[in-house]
Amino acid sequence: MNKFSKRQEHEINNISNPTQEAKLGTKLNEIIALLNATAPKGITPGTPVNAAAANTTLTISGPVADGETVVIGDDIYEFVANANGETSSPLYFPVDIFEDTTQSAGTLKVDAQPTAGDTMTIGGKEYIFVPDGTANADGEISIGTDIDTAQANIVAAINGAEGSFNTPNAKVSIGDFDADTDIAIITALVGGVAGNLIDTTSNFTAVTNVFGAVTLDNGADCIAANAVLALTAAINEYDTMGVTADDKTVNTVLITSDVAGEQGNLIEISENMTNGAFPVGTTTLEDGVNGTVGSRLDMMMDLTYFYICTDTNTINDANWRRIGLDTF
Repeated sequence: MNKFSKRQEHEINNISNPTQEAKLGTKLNEIIALLNATAPKGITPGTPVNAAAANTTLTISGPVADGETVVIGDDIYEFVANANGETSSPLYFPVDIFEDTTQSAGTLKVDAQPTAGDTMTIGGKEYIFVPDGTANADGEISIGTDIDTAQANIVAAINGAEGSFNTPNAKVSIGDFDADTDIAIITALVGGVAGNLIDTTSNFTAVTNVFGAVTLDNGADCIAANAVLALTAAINEYDTMGVTADDKTVNTVLITSDVAGEQGNLIEISENMTNGAFPVGTTTLEDGVNGTVGSRLDMMMDLTYFYICTDTNTINDANWRRIGLDTF
């Protein structure tokens, strides 16, 4: 049963401030006097430790692309650069970088009504123009009755609009044709440089019907600083493993176990990123330490410090304080 008065406990706690290095002839003697006055527990030789939380850092050194992943325990985080925030698996947590990327784009000019048999390919999907009223399968586009209906049919086919036999193009969308220039803008559905590989080729009878280039262009991936912010936000929103993320610097994410102790060292980590990496050789969080178990006002001493436990200490706590044993 605790024999210290509230005043004595208050004095001990004040003296054992962890930031204060005290002289043996002053602070330590004051504590010993208080302890002797109440016949407390003995002082145990040894060096207690406070619990420390396991942690690691993910360094992102360059652009991040759609589909790259980070794994923390059972949680898989996927960077996504599509407007819907959809991941490749419903089991993955999205790291939304869509607004931090640039979508590849290109143009299609159709200023003459296409001829039946003309073809064009966008993102690997081939479209063939057929006589008006005969389109009845995916990939077929009616030439319409004039240039205006032909253009409308092209937009409907690429976007998979209602009334078209076509499913939406898996890689792009297209805007309406401009009435003055007869040009429509084609845009990659997913932001990033990968969109620059989307092919846009054609075989039109009218030579003025043409894509602006053989691929889309000007796509850009998410820069490292924005990827750090996005990943930090995603981990803190979706985490199920008991960790917290902190964007300590512009290119690193600090991941720390919520509970101090060695159990955090069991949380596995990995990544599938071109420009992201955990420390070399690291496969789990590291540096988690169990605290020394103790009761309030337990005391220990080694050759350098006198230690006192200010409250019940489990392997997950940090309630040990120390006073330096300086010379008189």
